[in-house]
Amino acid sequence: MRLRTFSTVFTLTIAMLGADVFAQPGGRNKKLEVGSAAPGLNVEEWVKGSFNPADGNVYVLEFWATWCAPCRKSIPHLTAIQEEYELDGLKVVGISTDEETEKVAPFVNKQGVKMDYIVGIDNRRRTQRAWMDAAGLKGIPAAFIVDKNGTVQYIGHPLSEEFDDTLAKVMTGRYDKKKEEEAAPSIKAAKQYRSLTSWSEATDAYVNAIAIDPIVFARLNIDLIEMYLLEQRDTEGAYAYINKVISDRGSEDPELLTWIAEFIATNDQLTPMNRRMDVAMKAAKTAHSFAKRKTDPKYLASIALVHFHNGDVDEAIEWQRKAYFSAREKEKGQYKFTLDSYRTQQQHAVAD
Repeated sequence: MRLRTFSTVFTLTIAMLGADVFAQPGGRNKKLEVGSAAPGLNVEEWVKGSFNPADGNVYVLEFWATWCAPCRKSIPHLTAIQEEYELDGLKVVGISTDEETEKVAPFVNKQGVKMDYIVGIDNRRRTQRAWMDAAGLKGIPAAFIVDKNGTVQYIGHPLSEEFDDTLAKVMTGRYDKKKEEEAAPSIKAAKQYRSLTSWSEATDAYVNAIAIDPIVFARLNIDLIEMYLLEQRDTEGAYAYINKVISDRGSEDPELLTWIAEFIATNDQLTPMNRRMDVAMKAAKTAHSFAKRKTDPKYLASIALVHFHNGDVDEAIEWQRKAYFSAREKEKGQYKFTLDSYRTQQQHAVAD
């Protein structure tokens, strides 16, 4: 059933006004580029499903038309990425720019599951003007990737390699192109100071980069810990920093703690003197305590990994088994492989 209601158009129009996406003084739209706040939507009717940007999902917005042959080529790909990332919250939204709007619903219905994502019809080109015209795009298909914070991270063709690469990064929740450009000088300086063994200056540069966005640049914490332990050889300083990260960042970014646990447990350059498995387990268990879903296999597997490298193979098997049974079907293989390797180790130990 097609939805054409005054309230839908009115609500989305108000959203657009709030996003300041109508024509600016002088008759020009506000420029839209990567790093801009996403404009609102002005949809005349939803043909398939419906969408509200305020829900906070990552979304792909694609402009297309029934008469556009290249647009038809992008439909299977958009359906595939919707299926791939659906459980991670991605919403793919196709906005028809057809002037003959009565052709849209029959076209979408004929496609069926081949076009298995949300479809709406633009309201008098208003969404097109707010997005495509503001971005300087002339042709369709044209796609935009918007992260969960409502920031545009990609503008271009939906079948380009850059589109796929950017979407994969955005879905991690740890990508922001503008912030990466902002942090680049600090990251470069950190590497240079590190090569010169200027530890204090390198530390300051890493901290400055991380401060730009602790989520996007969380991996730099591992670089800093590596510098402390393997190059500066400041074990006490390293673990003081690690314990601070566990206490300060655990609730907001528990995944970071699993990376720390893995680094301590598995890095082959660490010696028995500077490998503190109790801290690794503290990081893994703290991460699990803050996980949004306690059965998330990522956190269960982290505890299993620390147990395994600490020689507690039976415990490792038990935690990894939980991870395997909690994993999504498409991810079970990787957890099963690790579980089997732990069981093989257990069998060898029994045989010995």
